[in-house]
Amino acid sequence: MKLTQLNAFKAVVECQTVTAAAERLCLSQPAVSRLLSGLEQRLGFKLFIRKGNRLELSDEGQAFYLEVAKVFDAVSGLDNAADSIRSRHFGSLNIAAMPLLSNAFLPRILATFLKQAPKMKVGFKTYRSEDVIRRVQSQTTDIGFAFVDEHLAGVKAQRVECESVCLLPADSQLAKRSVIDIYDIAGQVLIRHEKDVTQRRIDALLRRYDLSTIEQIEVSLASTAAALVREGVGIAITDPFTAHMENEHPQVVMRPLVFSLPFEFDILYPALKPVHRHAEQFIEQFMLLADQMDIYLKIGPMRDLDERLTARVHS
Repeated sequence: MKLTQLNAFKAVVECQTVTAAAERLCLSQPAVSRLLSGLEQRLGFKLFIRKGNRLELSDEGQAFYLEVAKVFDAVSGLDNAADSIRSRHFGSLNIAAMPLLSNAFLPRILATFLKQAPKMKVGFKTYRSEDVIRRVQSQTTDIGFAFVDEHLAGVKAQRVECESVCLLPADSQLAKRSVIDIYDIAGQVLIRHEKDVTQRRIDALLRRYDLSTIEQIEVSLASTAAALVREGVGIAITDPFTAHMENEHPQVVMRPLVFSLPFEFDILYPALKPVHRHAEQFIEQFMLLADQMDIYLKIGPMRDLDERLTARVHS
């Protein structure tokens, strides 16, 4: 059966006369009658019973109309879906991120992103950096956030660089300072990050100036260090993303460092297909939130990771 026949049938039911239906459809009355007749022949039963000058639905016609209404509701739904696709509020996005960003900063971005695209389907998974890389290499993840220290096939990347900051308990004497110098850290309980390039740079600075800290606790995750600062255990030098989120707690204050201590990671994309448009929108939200938090980011150009990088070791 043809959609034009179904449309004519629906119009006659809703307009109650062939004449009114013909006007709605911008067809002649005989054309509408032919469409109805063709539909009845195809179905094998009468849709209408004529009573005087009026057409009334037969029992079969009434049952069939309910099914036809479902068809047109579905077509209307396709229109709505097309509108959503045009406005980019529909689709899917797969994200893989290291814990440092997935614990707090990226969820806030995702919440804003989903308000703008409420029908979006998102897979948001947390892995160590090496596992994030593997999932991007498989071309099944649209965007990844990881530390990268090797050349890799099948991955494109943008290097992100920003400055580390210091997290302090709000009741610490150092909290009265507007900035923190390497000399201020000396003699403090500094919560250490295991196998961390930033930690090694701090250690190198302390050795250069013949300074030391109280080495009482070492952690794997920046979020753990931040939680310990909140509990008053010690101070931490960490990435600005974790620090700004933790700084929202009244027990913690964040201070910039006098000395430069770069914090770097990579935003990853599958190299064998174009960058997903929703991934581009997500990164826009990433940079917007960083800007709102006064986190200055240096974003490098897109590059292929099959080009050898200078080896660096990250956790």
